[in-house]
Amino acid sequence: MSLYGIHKTLYLLQNDLDFRERLRSDPEAALAKMPLTDEERQALLNRDMAALYRMGTHTFLMSRIPRFNALRGTTRADYQASITQVLSDGR
Repeated sequence: MSLYGIHKTLYLLQNDLDFRERLRSDPEAALAKMPLTDEERQALLNRDMAALYRMGTHTFLMSRIPRFNALRGTTRADYQASITQVLSDGR
């Protein structure tokens, strides 16, 4: 697992306007160049916040996904529901 890769991706989402636009318009291509494992890449592409959380992704950085309308329109409600579910499952 390359937790650094996930954090770098989410950092760029917040701070790099060109990367943010690529992530919005063609997430597969944008993520192809990032240092991610296949599992991490799929979790991002599938907007699987629970999987990212279980991998150890920092929740502050994950909260940037809906804020910047990235990854095919993940909403704040989607994000919160996913995190609430994983916390209530205790996993």
